[in-house]
Amino acid sequence: MDGASQQASYAHALGLPPLSGWEAGKVYLTYKVAPEMLNPAGSLFGGYLAALADHAVALTIMTVLGPDEMFTTSDLRVSFFRPVLEGSLTITGRVVHRGRNMAHVEADFVRADAKPAARATATQVIFTR
Repeated sequence: MDGASQQASYAHALGLPPLSGWEAGKVYLTYKVAPEMLNPAGSLFGGYLAALADHAVALTIMTVLGPDEMFTTSDLRVSFFRPVLEGSLTITGRVVHRGRNMAHVEADFVRADAKPAARATATQVIFTR
C-alpha cells in the first residue's frame, strides 16, 4: 500500500487497474472499459467484472492488514444491476467489518452516467504469515 511494490503479474496480464487512491479501509479505482472485454451482446463480460471485483476487495483488505498478516478470499459474490457498455467504471471498495480472523469487504461499481452497475461482497480469511 506504500506504493513500493509493483502491480501483481496477474493484474497486469488481465489489464486490471491500479489504485487511484486509498485510505485505511477504503480504496478507489477507475477502469476504462476495454472493447476486448465485451461479450457478444456488447456489454462487459461478467467474469471480467468478477475479476475486477476480486482485485478491488483484495486491495481494500490490504489497507487494514498488519505487516505480518495475509489473507485469502473465501467467498466472492457479485450482483449485476446494469450492463456496462462503454466508458469507465468508478470502483470503491470498503471494509465493512474486520475481525481477528475474518473480514467482510464490499466494492461498488458505478458507470460513467452515475448509475450503479454492480456490487461485490467478499468474505476474507486473515492469517499470520
